Amino acid sequence: MPYGTNLFYEPIPFEMLRTYETEPQLIVSVGNLPAVCHNLTCDFTYILPEGEVTAFTFDESSKKLVLTGTNMPSVIGNISKIEFALSGCTVDESTLSATTLECTLSKEPTCGDHLPILTSVLGVVPNAAGLTAKTILCTITGVNPSTGVNLLGGDNITISGTNLPHNLDSSTVSIKFSDS
Repeated sequence: MPYGTNLFYEPIPFEMLRTYETEPQLIVSVGNLPAVCHNLTCDFTYILPEGEVTAFTFDESSKKLVLTGTNMPSVIGNISKIEFALSGCTVDESTLSATTLECTLSKEPTCGDHLPILTSVLGVVPNAAGLTAKTILCTITGVNPSTGVNLLGGDNITISGTNLPHNLDSSTVSIKFSDS
């Protein structure tokens, strides 16, 4: 044997490895490196979203959100989370039904135009196509200091008010000053 006793095979790319599967398959990579799924099965099952949010009301004084819809989760264990105006919402279990649920925001809402996000254990419950966002307004109650600010910058300014963003990582804030 002129080549020795060992056989050498070129590596087979993952995208060339195929098995007979009845579910759709995915090519998986982690950190730009191809990954092998357990038993070479990278299948998934698409589950149609259940239910629909068709209307909602929000009372700013009580921070109560009421969702109305069809085929919504009616058991607390089937609700992963509810968000509105960048705030989580605590569900009142006594109000749960397939058509209605009520919850109370855990913190003040953030100003802007918002739609509710209801997430069940099967994923996000879609909002109806014609659902209109609710506008939450910000109010500025004070600015300190209000005079003598360095025009070149570097001064810290404290702005106080209601419905201001809680987290500046997930909110965009734009502030404009007049030159008076």
